[in-house]
Amino acid sequence: MALSKRQIAYLNKIIATAQKVLDTAHLEESRAGNGGPKRRRRSAVEAEKMRADILAKRAKGVPATKLAEKYGVSTAYIYMIKE
Repeated sequence: MALSKRQIAYLNKIIATAQKVLDTAHLEESRAGNGGPKRRRRSAVEAEKMRADILAKRAKGVPATKLAEKYGVSTAYIYMIKE
C-alpha cells in the first residue's frame, strides 16, 4: 500500500506528538506525588468550625493563600466563604 505525501506527513505528525507525550510522561508522575495536602472528607461539625475559623482569620487580614494551604482547600473556596 503506497501512501501519499499528505498521509506520510500526517503519520509523522502523530509520531512526533506521541514522542512528546512519552518524553514528558516521567515529569507528570513526579508532580503527582507532591501536590500538597491530601484531600479528605470533613464532618459537618469540622466543616463549620473550619468555616468560622477562616472567616475570623480573613477578618484579621490573613492571606487566602496561607489559609488554603493550612486547610488543604483552594483559594477560590476561601474567597467563596461568606458570613
